[in-house]
Amino acid sequence: MMIAFTSLPGFVTLVFRGMPNVWRGRHRLLLCWLVFLHAVSPGHKTLAEMARWTPAPITAWRFGRLRKAAYWHVQLIVTWLAQDRLATLPPPTNGILSLCGDGRHADQRGTKHPVAQQGRRSQHHFWCFGLRFVRFMAAWDG
Repeated sequence: MMIAFTSLPGFVTLVFRGMPNVWRGRHRLLLCWLVFLHAVSPGHKTLAEMARWTPAPITAWRFGRLRKAAYWHVQLIVTWLAQDRLATLPPPTNGILSLCGDGRHADQRGTKHPVAQQGRRSQHHFWCFGLRFVRFMAAWDG
Protein backbone atom coordinates (compact mmCIF):
# COMPACT_ATOMS: atom_id res chain seq x y z
CA MET A 1 0.00 0.00 0.00
CA MET A 2 1.30 3.42 -0.92
CA ILE A 3 0.59 6.63 0.96
CA ALA A 4 -0.51 9.65 -1.09
CA PHE A 5 2.11 12.35 -1.56
CA THR A 6 1.44 15.80 -0.15
CA SER A 7 4.36 17.56 -1.86
CA LEU A 8 6.72 16.89 -4.74
CA PRO A 9 10.13 15.56 -3.60
CA GLY A 10 12.98 18.03 -3.98
CA PHE A 11 15.13 15.80 -6.20
CA VAL A 12 12.40 15.81 -8.88
CA THR A 13 12.36 19.59 -9.11
CA LEU A 14 16.18 19.59 -9.24
CA VAL A 15 16.14 17.29 -12.27
CA PHE A 16 13.73 19.60 -14.12
CA ARG A 17 15.41 22.83 -12.94
CA GLY A 18 17.12 23.52 -16.27
CA MET A 19 14.08 22.72 -18.40
CA PRO A 20 13.25 25.35 -21.03
CA ASN A 21 10.46 27.69 -20.02
CA VAL A 22 7.82 26.62 -22.56
CA TRP A 23 5.03 25.85 -20.10
CA ARG A 24 2.08 28.09 -19.32
CA GLY A 25 0.64 28.38 -15.85
CA ARG A 26 1.30 25.41 -13.59
CA HIS A 27 1.87 22.90 -16.39
CA ARG A 28 5.57 22.58 -15.54
CA LEU A 29 4.69 21.50 -11.99
CA LEU A 30 2.09 19.09 -13.34
CA LEU A 31 4.66 17.59 -15.71
CA CYS A 32 7.04 17.03 -12.77
CA TRP A 33 4.23 15.32 -10.84
CA LEU A 34 3.32 13.20 -13.85
CA VAL A 35 6.87 11.97 -14.46
CA PHE A 36 7.41 11.28 -10.74
CA LEU A 37 4.13 9.41 -10.34
CA HIS A 38 4.75 7.38 -13.47
CA ALA A 39 7.92 6.09 -11.77
CA VAL A 40 6.56 5.39 -8.27
CA SER A 41 2.80 4.82 -8.40
CA PRO A 42 1.51 1.25 -8.15
CA GLY A 43 -1.07 -0.30 -10.41
CA HIS A 44 -2.12 0.91 -13.84
CA LYS A 45 -0.43 4.05 -15.13
CA THR A 46 -3.61 5.85 -16.15
CA LEU A 47 -4.09 9.53 -15.40
CA ALA A 48 -6.96 8.80 -13.01
CA GLU A 49 -4.94 6.17 -11.14
CA MET A 50 -1.89 8.41 -10.79
CA ALA A 51 -4.04 11.35 -9.64
CA ARG A 52 -5.14 9.26 -6.64
CA TRP A 53 -1.64 9.64 -5.14
CA THR A 54 -1.39 13.44 -5.46
CA PRO A 55 -2.66 16.35 -3.33
CA ALA A 56 -6.32 17.23 -3.85
CA PRO A 57 -5.82 20.19 -6.27
CA ILE A 58 -3.95 17.94 -8.73
CA THR A 59 -6.64 15.92 -10.47
CA ALA A 60 -6.85 13.62 -13.47
CA TRP A 61 -8.64 16.44 -15.31
CA ARG A 62 -5.59 18.71 -14.84
CA PHE A 63 -3.26 15.94 -16.05
CA GLY A 64 -5.50 15.58 -19.11
CA ARG A 65 -5.33 19.32 -19.80
CA LEU A 66 -1.54 19.15 -19.61
CA ARG A 67 -1.46 16.23 -22.01
CA LYS A 68 -3.76 17.96 -24.51
CA ALA A 69 -2.08 21.39 -24.40
CA ALA A 70 -1.25 22.27 -28.00
CA TYR A 71 1.39 24.93 -27.27
CA TRP A 72 4.19 22.44 -26.45
CA HIS A 73 7.42 23.08 -28.32
CA VAL A 74 8.31 19.41 -28.71
CA GLN A 75 11.65 19.87 -30.51
CA LEU A 76 12.92 22.18 -27.76
CA ILE A 77 11.93 19.78 -24.98
CA VAL A 78 13.43 16.73 -26.73
CA THR A 79 16.65 18.63 -27.44
CA TRP A 80 16.92 19.71 -23.81
CA LEU A 81 16.29 16.18 -22.54
CA ALA A 82 18.84 14.68 -24.93
CA GLN A 83 21.56 17.21 -24.06
CA ASP A 84 20.87 16.88 -20.34
CA ARG A 85 21.04 13.06 -20.40
CA LEU A 86 24.10 12.91 -22.70
CA ALA A 87 25.99 15.24 -20.33
CA THR A 88 25.71 12.60 -17.60
CA LEU A 89 27.42 9.90 -19.70
CA PRO A 90 31.19 9.41 -19.51
CA PRO A 91 33.06 10.57 -22.63
CA PRO A 92 34.02 7.79 -25.09
CA THR A 93 37.71 6.90 -25.08
CA ASN A 94 37.93 6.74 -28.87
CA GLY A 95 35.90 9.95 -29.30
CA ILE A 96 33.04 8.28 -31.20
CA LEU A 97 29.50 8.27 -29.82
CA SER A 98 26.84 6.46 -31.86
CA LEU A 99 23.20 7.48 -31.44
CA CYS A 100 20.24 5.43 -32.67
CA GLY A 101 16.59 6.41 -32.45
CA ASP A 102 13.38 4.49 -33.00
CA GLY A 103 10.05 6.28 -33.15
CA ARG A 104 8.17 4.44 -35.85
CA HIS A 105 4.70 5.79 -36.35
CA ALA A 106 2.71 6.37 -39.54
CA ASP A 107 0.49 9.40 -39.05
CA GLN A 108 -3.06 9.41 -40.30
CA ARG A 109 -4.43 12.22 -42.45
CA GLY A 110 -5.74 15.43 -40.96
CA THR A 111 -4.66 17.85 -38.24
CA LYS A 112 -3.36 16.09 -35.15
CA HIS A 113 -2.00 17.13 -31.78
CA PRO A 114 1.82 17.37 -32.04
CA VAL A 115 2.57 14.66 -29.43
CA ALA A 116 -0.71 12.86 -28.74
CA GLN A 117 -1.59 9.38 -29.91
CA GLN A 118 -5.18 8.16 -29.99
CA GLY A 119 -4.57 4.85 -28.27
CA ARG A 120 -2.68 1.61 -28.31
CA ARG A 121 -1.84 0.18 -31.69
CA SER A 122 -1.27 -3.33 -30.38
CA GLN A 123 -1.17 -5.23 -27.12
CA HIS A 124 2.63 -5.19 -26.92
CA HIS A 125 3.32 -1.72 -28.31
CA PHE A 126 4.92 0.93 -26.10
CA TRP A 127 2.36 3.46 -24.93
CA CYS A 128 2.44 6.02 -22.15
CA PHE A 129 -0.89 7.71 -21.24
CA GLY A 130 -1.56 8.74 -24.84
CA LEU A 131 1.81 10.33 -25.60
CA ARG A 132 4.13 9.12 -28.31
CA PHE A 133 7.71 8.62 -27.35
CA VAL A 134 10.96 7.72 -29.05
CA ARG A 135 13.49 5.22 -27.85
CA PHE A 136 17.10 6.44 -28.08
CA MET A 137 20.22 4.37 -27.61
CA ALA A 138 23.73 5.75 -27.14
CA ALA A 139 26.68 3.40 -27.74
CA TRP A 140 30.36 4.13 -27.29
CA ASP A 141 33.64 2.20 -26.98
CA GLY A 142 32.48 -0.70 -29.14
